[in-house]
Amino acid sequence: MANRRAKEARILLADNQSRVGSFDTLRLVFAVLVIFSHSFVLGLGPNASEPLYQLTRGQVTLGSLSVWAFFCISGFLITQSWSRSPSPLKFIHRRVARIYPGYIVAALFGALIVAPLAADPMSSPAISPLDFLMRTILLKEFRSQHVFSHNAFPYALNGSLWSVPYEFWCYIGILLLGVAGMLRRRWFVAALFAAVIAWHLYLSITVWVPGGKILGVIFGFPLFWATVLPFFLAGSLFHLFGGVTLLRKRLMIAALVILIASNFIPHALIVTLPLCGSYLLLGLAYLPLLRPLNLGRFGDFSYGTYLYAFPIQQLIASYGGGTMEPVKLFLLSAPLSVGVGALSWFLVERHFLSRSPSLKPATSLVHYAAICLAAIWNAKNNLFSTGARISTDGAATRGSPVEAASQTAE
Repeated sequence: MANRRAKEARILLADNQSRVGSFDTLRLVFAVLVIFSHSFVLGLGPNASEPLYQLTRGQVTLGSLSVWAFFCISGFLITQSWSRSPSPLKFIHRRVARIYPGYIVAALFGALIVAPLAADPMSSPAISPLDFLMRTILLKEFRSQHVFSHNAFPYALNGSLWSVPYEFWCYIGILLLGVAGMLRRRWFVAALFAAVIAWHLYLSITVWVPGGKILGVIFGFPLFWATVLPFFLAGSLFHLFGGVTLLRKRLMIAALVILIASNFIPHALIVTLPLCGSYLLLGLAYLPLLRPLNLGRFGDFSYGTYLYAFPIQQLIASYGGGTMEPVKLFLLSAPLSVGVGALSWFLVERHFLSRSPSLKPATSLVHYAAICLAAIWNAKNNLFSTGARISTDGAATRGSPVEAASQTAE
């Protein structure tokens, strides 16, 4: 019986290394798709010309779909990581080591390099080092007034960073569920998954946009949670209910048909994308199709690519006059973003991970953070020397249009 079930579920797997490579491949592909999607909004402004946006009649963009895929893959891998090593200290150390080093360097890159290049020479906005420090610790996007003011998507320094704190909070959620023993009660997680989808469906039908007040400031915008959390939980459930043993070719075909049909039913994608879309995505990760690519054989460049692509695209658009044809912007920015993502991996990220046997695992995140903070404070007197000044009284600029703009960025 067990052999028959394994035979029915089998989708020709290679060894564990190639399976990991498939996920790395998918993540890099989706990071590039985010660049392609952003090429439309950053190159021209409106989202209307984005291909998937048109195909789904304004419901989904390639950028949002790719971000949801990131959450789904993370849900699967992070839950799997906890199951294999249910140690709270090791778990949180690995998650911090994966997220913070690359993020801190990307934030410094934005503040010390991109912002001075993007600042309006006619303005001199006040920038608070303390505000920058706190936002970086909280994984919040660093914001500056009067950057890219003449771009098609103005005042946005790095709109892609909005998703990082949501992902980190998802990690904390898995930690809490794991410590409480709730991950062993997989039907509880399934009920939570259904409840979040129902909540998103309700928000969509009623067109209600809850602000979240103080909890929203701390934990994130409620509507964003309703959007991303179902995909993370879908990945978690895929692991909890058996992983690859759940895959059936007939079910994958049925999921694809349902997904396509639901595009023509109002609000249906809210239900079918986390269910059918996540099932198809995780099934794709185990298909032989991606093995020859094995884009993860040199490292995981997807995180760095995602972190740096937005400001790189904004700079290219800025030096192109503020607007640019999307395909041209994509062709110019994608190779450069992947290249910078590779540098981020080799120079920063991999040194804090124990994944490679040739590298020592990070033993002092505090030491690394101290170096980064020293860079911030040493730059206090010359930050944005081309068009900005430091606010010595610690007052951060408020009310930038990017406050609203970043709420719609992928």
